[in-house]
Amino acid sequence: MTRGPERTKPNCLTRKQREAIPFLIGARSLEEGREKAKLSKSTLYKWLKDEAFKTELNRQREAVISEALDRLKAAIGQAVEGLTGLMNADEKNIRLRACERVIEFFVKTKELEEIETRLTELEKAAGTGKKKR
Repeated sequence: MTRGPERTKPNCLTRKQREAIPFLIGARSLEEGREKAKLSKSTLYKWLKDEAFKTELNRQREAVISEALDRLKAAIGQAVEGLTGLMNADEKNIRLRACERVIEFFVKTKELEEIETRLTELEKAAGTGKKKR
């Protein structure tokens, strides 16, 4: 009896599926990733209907995003220091742009905080507040 492509027990993906995931994650589009992974359109779209493949693709994509966010968080202090340092630059245009950016970031952050507060209040009022993890 012939069996389908070899699947590993832990994640039920074929070797080819596991090898294709980094190409799909690293590309700007699924089409570009598909081409780099040397997959046919029909194969990719068949795989995207497979729950195990979709789950692993999403898990690895989230891991890449999480790592990138951790790197950004680690660098944010240095970036803020650099931007606010430019507020003392000798050149007037640089000072002006740095000041504008600091104000812009402050306003965006304040707006997001207000939206989060309002959303939390709405969730409490509706009885659908998120449970703490």
